[in-house]
Amino acid sequence: MKGSIFQALESLVLQHRDMGYWNALLVKNAPKGRCYVSVNDYPDAELNALVADICEELELEQAVVISLFGRHLFSHLMQHYQVVVSRYQHFEALILNIHNVIHKEVNKLHQGANLPTMRCMMIEPGYIEMHYSSPRKLCILAEGLIYGAAEHFNMQINIEHPQCQHRGDAECTLNIYYKRLKSHDRS
Repeated sequence: MKGSIFQALESLVLQHRDMGYWNALLVKNAPKGRCYVSVNDYPDAELNALVADICEELELEQAVVISLFGRHLFSHLMQHYQVVVSRYQHFEALILNIHNVIHKEVNKLHQGANLPTMRCMMIEPGYIEMHYSSPRKLCILAEGLIYGAAEHFNMQINIEHPQCQHRGDAECTLNIYYKRLKSHDRS
């Protein structure tokens, strides 16, 4: 897992806890003196352990924490990699181009990034079907990222997840239903 993902988790933790809490998480779950550098690779097990401890502390299920992290991760990535996302003026264009354009750009910035495979197609206006596959099975993180993108573009969305690698399916299917929020609907 790239260090930029760990940095995003740190920034989320620091929004709700102090640096002492983050350092305690590192002492328990990372090698001594660990400092995450955005372009370096770190073991997935470290991220999983950090998330597990956060879940325990907050008394929340892992799926809830990972989804919330996905939402935060989108805004974190927008701050640090705006050039990649800023070319998309519409939610649909961003989602439809995740794999073929955005992931290619991510690979240019972070060679060797272990990214999921995503195939997206617009079924009809207001409905995109995404097929997601990854050995990491981070489909819930992908959902959170999509919700984060929807917030960025002022969209109301609902995601159905009828097929999931966690339930033994070969890939996940995410049915993304969306519509633009009216300006007074945004909270």
